[in-house]
This record gives sequence, structure tokens and C-alpha cells, in this order.
Amino acid sequence: MTAAPDQLSPTQNVEDHSIASTSHYRGDIALLNYLLQDLRVLMRRHRKGEILIEPHEVFTWDVHGLERRTVLCDPAGIQLDGDVQIVGFFGDRRERPDDEAIDASELDLISEFRNYPGILSYSSIELVDHYWANLVVHREPADREAWRGSEAHKHAVATVAPDAYHAVRIHNGCIPGGVLGSDTVVLETTKYWDYDSGDGWHAVRAIPGGTWEALEGGNSSDEPMETPS
Repeated sequence: MTAAPDQLSPTQNVEDHSIASTSHYRGDIALLNYLLQDLRVLMRRHRKGEILIEPHEVFTWDVHGLERRTVLCDPAGIQLDGDVQIVGFFGDRRERPDDEAIDASELDLISEFRNYPGILSYSSIELVDHYWANLVVHREPADREAWRGSEAHKHAVATVAPDAYHAVRIHNGCIPGGVLGSDTVVLETTKYWDYDSGDGWHAVRAIPGGTWEALEGGNSSDEPMETPS
């Protein structure tokens, strides 16, 4: 996949590439805000002294039999005021992927966060119908560029993802005011890869406004969550 990506308009759908349908934005934004609530609950409990969080500590739990995971890489840094950046990953997993390779790749990525101090947290959620979603919170845009150069990330992109997923979409954006504020996720760009297309199709879309209201005039919301223990 060395060709330049297709450039999509904010409202453009692409025939034969359902991963890039604009209809995904409502659910994606809501789910990223749901994962953001996981972070906010953990940090509020930490600030109240209800739980102690060590750097890079991994919290895992199930909700209705579906796996959830949150890693607080920098419990102090994530509490600072000011905008933070996000990466949101959504993948349509194949029917019989190599789960062992996927799990090993995720653990490698998590362990490498120690080498990238700008990465503040990592969250993942298992969804029905073979979908998975991840949320990475980091301090500056340059943090994700550095992380993309890591060996674990390059291996995940080049080897694991094409074997594990039919297609993926990756959102870049921000949380105005930071994790402990009250604002929700704002998306800025979305990148798409369709691994089942014969031509290795990929594309990028800039998103003016970056919220569901700005995109379609709908309502985005933070749904109630089940808190981790």
C-alpha cells in the first residue's frame, strides 16, 4: 500500500468500501466518548483515594461477557489541564483471526508505551459482531508520529492488521480541556484501509467541526458506563 491515499470530502461515501461510510461517525464518536468515561471514572476514583494507580498499570474487566481494558500510562500527566490528542481505532475483525498473534501484538504495543512518555493512556473494548475499538490519549500530535515509528506499531500495521481485519478506520482528534474536563471527543481526520480490496485501497478524510452535531446535526452523548474495579 504505497500509493497515495484517496482524499475524501466530509460527506463522501465510497461504493464498495463500507468501512468509509459516513454513517459510522455517530457510533464511533459515541463509543470514543464512552471509553473516555472509563478514563474519567478511573481518574476520579484515584483522586478521591479510592484506588491507587501506578504508571502503566493495566485494568481489565468484562461487561456482559465482552472484554474491556484500560492502561494508565501517566496517571499524573493525564490530570493536567489543556487539550490532549486522541487516536481512535475501529476494526472489522475476520471470522477466524489468529487471536494469539493479535493478543501478542497488543501486549507488545502496551509494553512499548514506556518508551513514549507522551502516551497518556490506552483503552480497548470488545464489541459484538467481531468489532473492536481502541482509544489512545496522548499529549502532542508529534507523540503519535514517534509511536508510529516503533517496531511493535510497524509490525501491527504491516503484518497483524491485514491478517486480522477486513478493514480498519483510524480517527485522529483531540479532547478540548483534557481528560478531567467535561468536553467530549472532537475528530479532525479519519484514515481508512480496506484489506479485502484487490488494490489495497486506503483513504483519508478531513472533518471540519469534528463532532456528530457538526457532521450531521445529531446528538452525541456520554452513555452510562459500568465502572472498572
